[in-house]
Amino acid sequence: MSSSAQIAANQRNAQLSTGPTSEAGKAKSSLNAVKSGLTGRTVLLPSEDAALYEAHLAQFLEAYAPAGDDERKLVQSLADTEWRLSRIPSLEMAIYAVGYLLFMRDQNLM
Repeated sequence: MSSSAQIAANQRNAQLSTGPTSEAGKAKSSLNAVKSGLTGRTVLLPSEDAALYEAHLAQFLEAYAPAGDDERKLVQSLADTEWRLSRIPSLEMAIYAVGYLLFMRDQNLM
């Protein structure tokens, strides 16, 4: 259990670490927990092509021709879900590649 002096020191130190203050720093740190991009609020990952995503969304809007805001939100959700799902094959390949490397290491083949 921490002493009162340790707790007080920890509280003083915590005041010195307030996190990012600039808009760029806040934007960058907001992606700290993003791993695969399959869930969460982030649809477009920093490594992805924004123009390609916009074309993908435009294709959905043209195909479904939403009437009104509610339908537009539904079409946006469909487009975002398909965009996320399209990442799965590359995620699977990355998992297999890591597994292969670990196997090779464990077998002393590397």
